[in-house]
Amino acid sequence: MADMVISTEGIRQRAILAYEAKEGTQAQIAKMYRVSLRTFQRWWRRYCQRGSCAPGPRGHRRAVYEGKDLRKLDRLVSKHSDATLEELREATGKDCSIMAVHRALDRLDWRFKKSRYERMSKIDLT
Repeated sequence: MADMVISTEGIRQRAILAYEAKEGTQAQIAKMYRVSLRTFQRWWRRYCQRGSCAPGPRGHRRAVYEGKDLRKLDRLVSKHSDATLEELREATGKDCSIMAVHRALDRLDWRFKKSRYERMSKIDLT
């Protein structure tokens, strides 16, 4: 369907109520509300399971390194700039992937340079 619209929670609720009122089949209701059949089926399943057709939470998991853990990682890298990601993970005592450590170092502006980590240089444009 080329003319599909973004569905708000109100549209989802009206579509579910229309199906419960037997105003048509799932395919007819989906066409009426300009969504794919698969989308309406997903809304209906969510409504039957949870009692609500509201969209689920979006986004990702919380970062493993936040707050004091992030500051601890920052201090570790300052002291041991040649440590590997695995060594940093073990030193912080976190049960996470090495990519989680890498992303935390990115947030701290640490970059790996040949054989050690360095703070990324900032260009002053003033």
